[in-house]
Amino acid sequence: MNMVNLMGYDPTNVWDLTRAEIEGRKQVNMALTALRSYLPGFENAKLRNFGMTLGTRDSRKIVGEYILTGEDVQNQARFEDSIGIFPEFIDGYGLLVLPTTGRYFQVPYRLLLPQGVENLLVAGRCVSGDMIAHAATRSMMCCTVTGQGAGAAAAAAVLHRTSPRNLEIKQIREILEKQDVRLS
Repeated sequence: MNMVNLMGYDPTNVWDLTRAEIEGRKQVNMALTALRSYLPGFENAKLRNFGMTLGTRDSRKIVGEYILTGEDVQNQARFEDSIGIFPEFIDGYGLLVLPTTGRYFQVPYRLLLPQGVENLLVAGRCVSGDMIAHAATRSMMCCTVTGQGAGAAAAAAVLHRTSPRNLEIKQIREILEKQDVRLS
C-alpha cells in the first residue's frame, strides 16, 4: 500500500531511517485496521509483507550543469543535448499531472553532470532539478532514461578517450540512436 507518507525524517541519517521504519510499519497496520473496518470487501484483508526498505522520495540531489525546472517539465522543454524524452508526469508536492495528453519534455544531458566534479555522471532520482522537476525525474521510468543516457555517455567517454564533460553531445546521441532511444 502506497498510503503512508512520513515527513520530517532525514533519509541520510541512519537513526532517522530506523525511526521512520518503525513509524511507517505502525501506520501501515493502522491503515489496514481502517480498511478492514470501513471499506466493504476488506473485512478479512491480511498483510502479506512490508517493503524491504523505506521508499524515500527526496534526499540528495546534485547541482548540475543544468537545473531542470518545473516550468521545463510542464511546458515541453526542448534541449540541444537531449538524451531522451519523458512524458509530462508529475507526482509530488501537492501536484499530480498524469501522462494522458502525449505531452513530454526532453531530458538534457547536463542534468547528469555535477558542477565542479570531473569524471562523474549521476543518474536516477538525484539528477539536477528543482522541486517540481524532481517530482517527475524521480520516477522509475525517468530514472531509466537518465541511466541509459549515463551509460551511453560513459561508453562514449571511454571510446573517445575523454571525460564525460568534454564529450560532444553527438557522440552520446549516436550510441543512444543505435539503441533506438527516442531523443525528440
